[in-house]
Amino acid sequence: MKERGSRFWGAALRDFIEEHRNDDTVELLLAAQRYQGIDVPFAVEQIEARKRLKEKLPEWYGNKELIMGGRVPAEQCSSEATAKYKQRIIRASDVRSLCDMTGGMGVDFWYMSEGMERAIYTERNETLCEIARHNFQVLKDERHPALEIRCGDGRELPIPSVDLVYLDPARRAGDGSRVYAMEDCEPNIVAWQDELLRHAKMVLVKLSPMVDLTDVLRKLKGVTDVHIVGVKNECKEVLVQAKKAISSEELAESNANVRVHCVDFLTDRTIDYSFDEVDNLHTVSMLPEGKGRGSFLYEPDVTLMKAGAFASLCSRYPVWQLDVDTHLMTSDAWIPDFPGRIFEVEERISFSSKVLKRLKKELPQANIATRNFVMTADELRKRTGIKDGGEVYLFGAKVKDEGQMLLKCRKKVVPLSP
Repeated sequence: MKERGSRFWGAALRDFIEEHRNDDTVELLLAAQRYQGIDVPFAVEQIEARKRLKEKLPEWYGNKELIMGGRVPAEQCSSEATAKYKQRIIRASDVRSLCDMTGGMGVDFWYMSEGMERAIYTERNETLCEIARHNFQVLKDERHPALEIRCGDGRELPIPSVDLVYLDPARRAGDGSRVYAMEDCEPNIVAWQDELLRHAKMVLVKLSPMVDLTDVLRKLKGVTDVHIVGVKNECKEVLVQAKKAISSEELAESNANVRVHCVDFLTDRTIDYSFDEVDNLHTVSMLPEGKGRGSFLYEPDVTLMKAGAFASLCSRYPVWQLDVDTHLMTSDAWIPDFPGRIFEVEERISFSSKVLKRLKKELPQANIATRNFVMTADELRKRTGIKDGGEVYLFGAKVKDEGQMLLKCRKKVVPLSP
């Protein structure tokens, strides 16, 4: 991306982007000479970035005066839902000032800075700094302070003394491949954490949804909360909240009493489930004798799967896990507030090759999933010849005392709250 920013942003370019927002961008580039006075490559970057942000960031997408940071920043920035969730985190804390050390497109920073007395955006990419300066001026309102913009590498600039430092480490290696371990990201939060906590009361770090939570709690100090955030049943972010320890005793207690928050912004409702990590160390409630025929099958939300909240779920609800590594639960009770998908079981089938032949004839279409099963979902679909989709759900799973089973179900719709 060339050195461009608000000084290149005018009515002609804005109108061109709006007029051609649904065009084939390859054809636009090939015909660039036809559009005198228009920076067509830059316009194409904006069109492609806006396409990626239409569903992800509707408030920004709808504002034609905003400049998007290009394809990669648009891919990497937070969604509107997850940015507003970070805003919710800091509103629940005693935070009046913040510094975003990895500003990027500025989406998280903009939402988190609302209501702050002081807010500092830091970014090493000069173009993104210029774009952020333009966008913050466009978005400016009475709910935001006068925002400070620092252009430079946050690791080399002085760390300001603020209530909250926020980081979203880059998760791409030098060759462009994705990385997930904290030490492989840039900046390396493990190596930098002590210095950050010397300047801030609290540090909030956005990590990959693929990160190992056990590894996080082992390597980061002062962790008080872990937030696993999903959108439409897809895990998007892991947020780690750490607090400056006043004493060595407080530091030792913090990681031992971590609160885990699982939030998923679904189409029809929001799942919001929290538990104490120490309470989740109890043994999972396994399927007792005589309970294998529960009328309902419960599949925990993807955020709870990531958190490994199985013991907590079995403790809080009258459900039993089908087997030790089968993360599906059953019950005769109808639990409409269960944080996940609910199915009504129609048929239980002992798995065999003979059954596969029968299913191919009796069940032409179904949604197939497997948990702790001898086949993957793709292998099961290939062996049965069942087409994807429809109202029927077929789960392949290992069930305690019964072995490999197929559970034919239909999704139970949870009524919306009035």
